[in-house]
Amino acid sequence: FAFTRCGGGGETAADPRLAPAQPNLSSPLAESMRALDAELLEFRGRLIEGESLDGARFSEYRFTELEPTDSTMLVDGFLALSMAFERHVAEFNAAPDAEKYAAVVGGCEACHMRSCPGPLERIAKRHLPDGE
Repeated sequence: FAFTRCGGGGETAADPRLAPAQPNLSSPLAESMRALDAELLEFRGRLIEGESLDGARFSEYRFTELEPTDSTMLVDGFLALSMAFERHVAEFNAAPDAEKYAAVVGGCEACHMRSCPGPLERIAKRHLPDGE
């Protein structure tokens, strides 16, 4: 006989699956941030490898128009932090470089320190190594 995990899926004990990397519900705001995280990883890798950022562009989202996972994320200052982040993304997209990449990562940290601290450890890993 076969064992399956909660939720169906049909995986057998011989085909174990890890817990999802993102256990939270997927609100439009959370999904946009996960997409941005993938872009951060790509651009960080290119910078570390000394590759050109020609053609690199972050997706542009209006976080204030996206539904959050829950209303506790909409803290005082969310609008201002979102606007500042959008500016960092626009500056990177206009002329991508390491300094502007670092500003985007800093924008992620600034907002998450106030509204949703869970991803801070993950965001810290998006910084460039010293000297990059």
